[in-house]
Parts: sequence; C-alpha cells; structure tokens
Amino acid sequence: MALAGPEAQELIPKIPDEDIKKAIFDSLPTLINSVIGDERNSILTLARMHFTVVTGKITSKNKAADWLLPKIPVQFKGLLQMAKCAYLGECDDNWVGKDEEITEFFHYLIQLIEQNNT
Repeated sequence: MALAGPEAQELIPKIPDEDIKKAIFDSLPTLINSVIGDERNSILTLARMHFTVVTGKITSKNKAADWLLPKIPVQFKGLLQMAKCAYLGECDDNWVGKDEEITEFFHYLIQLIEQNNT
C-alpha cells in the first residue's frame, strides 16, 4: 500500500520466475557451507527457497516454515519447529549435538529444491 504516489508494482518491474529460481540455485553452495553455526537461519532460508520454487511466491521465513511442516518427514519436524520458534523469539534454540540430524535435514531440503528445478 503506497502512502503517496503509485503502487510499487507500477514502478518496479516483475522479476521473471526463471531469474528467481536461478538466484536460489546459485546460492545453494554458499548456504551449504554455512549451515553449522547458522542453523536457524540456514534451515529457514531453505524452507523459504523451497516455498518460492514450488509456489512462485515470496513469503516470510516463519510462513514458509508453517507451509513446509506438514510436508516433511516427522524426523525433521522438531528441527524446523525449533528454528521457527527461535526466529520468532518464542524459545531459545540449542543445536548442540544435532549436527548429523541437521546435515540430513539440510540435504533433504536441498533435494526438494533441486527436484523443482524446471
């Protein structure tokens, strides 16, 4: 909603879906290398990337997490819920001792994203 003047959509050209997908796929290697130590942000970023690749829309990290939760195996739900809860400031996240589980979840999310590379 513009306070004054034209709506943003009138001034800013729509970014083609192909460009958004390319940016997502191009950023995966960097994200892969930074997961340990930045678990919350990395998990939520992948959730949002998957949401965007599948729906063609942009959303917040917490809404992407809500969208993704019912779609993932139960073994990963706790990680995504903890990431979202901590992101919203509703709990503290503790990733100690979860490196293997996080890595498995990360690879699962990347596989989901890559499956939608059309």
